[in-house]
Amino acid sequence: MSKKKPCINTLLSKLNSVDRKMCNLTEKLRSIKEFVSDHCEHAEAEEVCPDVADSERAVVEAIERLYVEELMTREPEGDA
Repeated sequence: MSKKKPCINTLLSKLNSVDRKMCNLTEKLRSIKEFVSDHCEHAEAEEVCPDVADSERAVVEAIERLYVEELMTREPEGDA
């Protein structure tokens, strides 16, 4: 049984084909990365409702006031 040995031209042709496919894939991946990064930048720039921001600030201020009041009611510790 004889096996056909591939010609060097056939091998070079296949390598060129693989190289072109890899270049195309690289370009497509670069395009996808650009699209995703552009999309993420727009998502981060999303507007925040002023009422939500005000309510979050009010909660933080209330917690701060409670914490300060708690510290004021404590007896000093140590020699200071």
